[in-house]
Amino acid sequence: MDESSRLYALNVKMAEASDPEAFTESERLLAVEEVLRQRKLKHGEFAKVPERQYTEEQWEALPNGAKIVPDRHDLAEWSIPEIEDILDDSQRGKRLTFRQEVLGDAWKAVQVLPEYRRRKTMREAWADYVRLKGLDTSKGDGKDKQQRFERVIAFTGDFLISDESKDDVLDRLQSFIDNKQRENPAIKAQSIERELSEFLAAIRLIPRLSWRDAVTLDRKVMNLQLPDADKPVKGRVLTDEELQEFFNTCISKADEKWVCLLVAAHAGLGMREIRRLRPEQDLFLEAKYPHIIFRGGEEDIAKTEARPRVVPIVVGLEVVKQWLPETIRWMNSVDENSPSVTLNKRLRKMLGKEATVKSHMFRHTWLRLCRRARIIEDNKHAIAGWEKGDTNNALMERVYDPHGFADDPELLAQLYEDQQAIFSRFVTNAEKANNVVSLKR
Repeated sequence: MDESSRLYALNVKMAEASDPEAFTESERLLAVEEVLRQRKLKHGEFAKVPERQYTEEQWEALPNGAKIVPDRHDLAEWSIPEIEDILDDSQRGKRLTFRQEVLGDAWKAVQVLPEYRRRKTMREAWADYVRLKGLDTSKGDGKDKQQRFERVIAFTGDFLISDESKDDVLDRLQSFIDNKQRENPAIKAQSIERELSEFLAAIRLIPRLSWRDAVTLDRKVMNLQLPDADKPVKGRVLTDEELQEFFNTCISKADEKWVCLLVAAHAGLGMREIRRLRPEQDLFLEAKYPHIIFRGGEEDIAKTEARPRVVPIVVGLEVVKQWLPETIRWMNSVDENSPSVTLNKRLRKMLGKEATVKSHMFRHTWLRLCRRARIIEDNKHAIAGWEKGDTNNALMERVYDPHGFADDPELLAQLYEDQQAIFSRFVTNAEKANNVVSLKR
């Protein structure tokens, strides 16, 4: 409807005015595209047809049999027959009408490959985004992003993105935001932002879109109105007694869910990081210094969005070996947000129902234990991913090495020894007997 309305308005204007100065560049482009559509032509349709290699006199002197193959200009002229009169008028210095200039532009357009289509549908923009970002939408993080895109476009519908469509696009996005709030008045701004993040990024990725900076959820710009963002509830720090109870429970009642929490506690890991683990490539639990390498799964998400790290496992190693593959299967069999909800319920049943009891508290707790053990900054970053230290040079190349630390056991030994120091008081007597590894600096 929007497209038809613009074409109708343009045709009315062309019936009322012929002066090219009365039309915008956008109207000219729209008119050229309409000429091509009506005549079933495409931009650059004849671009690969060779040009004639003869002068006009040489061409006229050729035998008729040699003239049967048309060149690029012949094909263009047959498609836009008005061009002969237009060129004659132009050579005589006659002022061309807007329609004549449009036909002239269409004649040129079929002979030259376009550098870029200035107008895209939202689905075309998304396809470009998926291709340029290298997303695999059939699994993992790429699948999650594709599902978010489908949820948004199911409400907004597909639409045209061009220099003229700014208000229409922003109105559709605002309608989506308003509808989410009507459906759930308690919805958090962060949830809406997460749902729209890649959708907006795909629009901004369109080259030469004059209003790409307007496609933002930045409250200072105010092009889109969001509810006020809630301050996130920070997980509290666990006491030593709570940690001891937690570790004992994880080991004595081990299953795929308790082991997920047990692994998370080793470095304040996020649920999605554990979800992305690949058992055959990232788990080194039979090594001399048992460890897990978090690289971000198939998409290497850890390079940009998460925290690449090497996490030695020093508490509950046997149950981690037994249950972690099942943990990964479980996490990938449910919605990406479900594990956090399920695991937080377990923690609150054990430690209390306040909002500060959640899996993220392991990160704050690990940092406290780390400071207590006086771990150096580089090793702290290597295990937990804080952006400090020089480990981008000394360590990260091995994080992405599929063989892990096979070529540098001394560096891994340092991390393992530090992790043992961090958790030394929580390792049970049984584990001390079964999992002692002799280490030397």
